[in-house]
Amino acid sequence: MAEKGARAELMPLVRQKFIETGNLTLAAETYGVSRQTADAWKKRDGDEWDKARERKASFGIRMEALLERELTYAESRKPGAVEGGTLDNLSKLGALVVKFKNVESQGSGYDKAAVFLENIKWMISWLRENDPEGLKVLASDFDAMTMEFKSELMNGNA
Repeated sequence: MAEKGARAELMPLVRQKFIETGNLTLAAETYGVSRQTADAWKKRDGDEWDKARERKASFGIRMEALLERELTYAESRKPGAVEGGTLDNLSKLGALVVKFKNVESQGSGYDKAAVFLENIKWMISWLRENDPEGLKVLASDFDAMTMEFKSELMNGNA
């Protein structure tokens, strides 16, 4: 059982496990929290846990809709009027949609780090083409976030 007073550490973990699995009992047991405590945390946040779960569940559908909308727009333009960078981004988004569908078909046993890195690569590519200054900000902030995470990991806080 979790130590009393560990709410600040455990609540976000239990919440994330609930979002991933939809099972509050499993989420509570995973982190040594009583089902009643997890339920109280969930109720305290209103319907935010359920909304986050819905957003996660609909992410692939939203990506697919975005791809469809952007492809439809590109197809409506005159031949040769679509910039190469736009086509490249559409191709990358299409690849992400395909990967996401493959991941969904495999259940929860996917490589989260690989999916995260793929998304970061897509963001960098988009920023490089559309917002070079934003890319500089991301690069400087990303280095700082990485160092902070490594420091927390080394101290056992991550």
